[in-house]
Amino acid sequence: MSDIKLGTGLATGMMYHAPVGTALPTSPATKLDAAWKEVGDVSADGISLATDKKTDLLKNWANVVKRIIMTEHSETIGAPLIDTTEETLKTVLGSGNVTATAATADHGALITANLSASTLPDPEMYLFLMKDGEDMIGIGGEGQITSVDKIAFKPGEAITWTPTITAVNDGFKLITDDGAKVGA
Repeated sequence: MSDIKLGTGLATGMMYHAPVGTALPTSPATKLDAAWKEVGDVSADGISLATDKKTDLLKNWANVVKRIIMTEHSETIGAPLIDTTEETLKTVLGSGNVTATAATADHGALITANLSASTLPDPEMYLFLMKDGEDMIGIGGEGQITSVDKIAFKPGEAITWTPTITAVNDGFKLITDDGAKVGA
């Protein structure tokens, strides 16, 4: 147990999502209920959390700052996903923009994704779990995918879908569990 934490993804290395209103786990060590579904593997680059605070300065007549007021606050998570599955594409591009067709005698299972859709995916609950020894960290909350980074199709590299998830309503929460159980 250390005060210095590593941001290593849980053994599955997955991003999870659930319908809006699904409760976040009270501890990152809690087994997820059935509402949480795996979206896909996060690449070794890990996730990135950004917070942006915009402020206004209140100055008196002598131009001295007397108070700082936060006027805007936003949080985003970037999550490079290396899976190209129906679940990944429906999450990143919006379920209405992805169609799956079962395999037939003429072709395998097909996925058609509208890459130029003019709608954003619906808001969902998102969750990322990390583990460092017995220490665990969870970051999650309600968010909406507002953009997807440039996608490279290169030999020898995974196709990576990197959505930007923007927090909505209560924003994202960080929960830690140091793994030290009383009486254990």
